[in-house]
Amino acid sequence: MCLVCCVWRCTKKVLVQPRLQLIRSIVPQFRMSLTTVTITPLELPEIRTTIGKFLDRSDLAQCLYVCKAWHASFLPLVWSTVSILRSKGRYPGVEAFKSHSHLIRNLAYDPRSWRAYESIHCRNVSTLHVHCYRYDSPVIGQHDQLRQLSIEGGRWCGRTGIYPCWKPTNSLPKLSSLALKKVKIDLDSTEKFWNLCTGLESLSIRLTNIARFPDKSMSFERIEKLVLFPRSGHSFEQWLAFITQCPNLVSLDWVREGDGSPASTDIFAAHLAKDTWPKLCEIRLPNFSLSDSQLSKIVNGMQQIKSLDVAGCTFGALSLAALRPHFSILRQLKLESAVFETGSSIIPEVLASCPQLEILIAGGVTSEDILQGPPWVCERTLKTLYVCIIIPPGEDMDHHQRLVLKRISRLCYLEDFSLLGGSPGRTEARIRLLHLGKGLE
Repeated sequence: MCLVCCVWRCTKKVLVQPRLQLIRSIVPQFRMSLTTVTITPLELPEIRTTIGKFLDRSDLAQCLYVCKAWHASFLPLVWSTVSILRSKGRYPGVEAFKSHSHLIRNLAYDPRSWRAYESIHCRNVSTLHVHCYRYDSPVIGQHDQLRQLSIEGGRWCGRTGIYPCWKPTNSLPKLSSLALKKVKIDLDSTEKFWNLCTGLESLSIRLTNIARFPDKSMSFERIEKLVLFPRSGHSFEQWLAFITQCPNLVSLDWVREGDGSPASTDIFAAHLAKDTWPKLCEIRLPNFSLSDSQLSKIVNGMQQIKSLDVAGCTFGALSLAALRPHFSILRQLKLESAVFETGSSIIPEVLASCPQLEILIAGGVTSEDILQGPPWVCERTLKTLYVCIIIPPGEDMDHHQRLVLKRISRLCYLEDFSLLGGSPGRTEARIRLLHLGKGLE
């Protein structure tokens, strides 16, 4: 007998057999317990917590009174999001807020309503929204766990020209996302502001007054998502110089003020061609009013495109040819109010060539192009479809509607779609707007 067989027999006798006997003695008792004890799904805390994520605040409050187990499960959900805003009217009591402050994850307040609570430390807040009024200065305290910060001025701040002034601090060590809207960064605070931005992954600047742009020597290597809606006072070239200081951009949403010049667009396209942003794959350029030639230069300059939103631009043969190499990875295509130079054949080609497409917002397409076009490769991925289905005059509208809806019913995961659109004054019949939960029966 070999050595291996001897070792196996000894191991089986000493270790394996006693454990097998123990399991055989336990299994019948376990089977018996399953027949005598019944557990409903709502008795499991994990199930209650999952259901609670889909309930509004009033329903969650009602669940607290069912029993102690439900109270323990739903109380963190009730206090996870707290709003202390004058526009809401009702605030939590100061003592209740203090005793449950450790449960708060998302907090929204305005400085005037917050004065009664400012001495309370909410140590676990990860998302903070501050809504300021005309002469309020947003004061952000010590938040060790804060990751997302949003500061927004009132609706009328833009009319009066008086923006709340924010003075950034160094008390936000984990901040990764910052959104500013109708806020002022004065000259004394610009250095701290740009130093804070060096550690961000997402930055949104909307209608915000910034006294000075960062030094050209600064680099914002961590910023991956950038949203810019500039206010008058800074040129296109100044914003473009700042964008070039973000080499690892993945997503760019840039609203340009005014029409701009073709030369500035060419400079932007040249930066794309030079791989200034090699990771950039999601781009939104509303209000750029690009021609087909200008848009094709921008598309050609990008190494990969997963999301393209060029509402209001001219989308023609050059842009379509530049976009074709990206069809295999394209997830979102938004051409709302775009001018199509190549007719409605763009939409059937996109539906038939983009296997990962999730969102398509485009212009008009005839019912014949939908019905007679090639098979759609995005039937199991498309979730949002906004197009204008044009039924030619003289055709049987009801019959065409049924055929079009039958074709669209193959989109298994469609959640929201509209087949109503086009320019005013058109006489063609159009299919009505439909909103779906999931799929089309």
